[in-house]
Amino acid sequence: MPTAPSAPSALPPFARDVLELYATALAEVRFPDVDLGTLESCADALREAQEEVERLDAELQAAQERVQERTSALLARADRALSYARIYAEDNADLSARIGAIGGSAPGDEAASVGARKRGRPRKVAPVPEAQLDMAAED
Repeated sequence: MPTAPSAPSALPPFARDVLELYATALAEVRFPDVDLGTLESCADALREAQEEVERLDAELQAAQERVQERTSALLARADRALSYARIYAEDNADLSARIGAIGGSAPGDEAASVGARKRGRPRKVAPVPEAQLDMAAED
């Protein structure tokens, strides 16, 4: 009996056709190193190898996600450390220059800071437009 392919995509079409031929019309035919059993064994070995590749690929993707998460965590921690260092070095011009040479912030933060609002309290009184000041001076 032929084994049903668990992953048909793993078998090349040519090999699949030959397996089907040996499973039907040539099921009882045996050559010195080729028969249905040897072909099925080779196909099973290929399927097992393909399953191993898929398993390792899933592990690789999970490892790449962990690397990305840890990279993000390191960049966030480094950005915070640099912020602390800026405050610490306020009275030390040499250290401030060295910190300034490192750069602004972690990669990817530039886009977030573009739309950032100014911090601080809003003004209590709106500034008077110049046109009104000119009219008041004329009176």
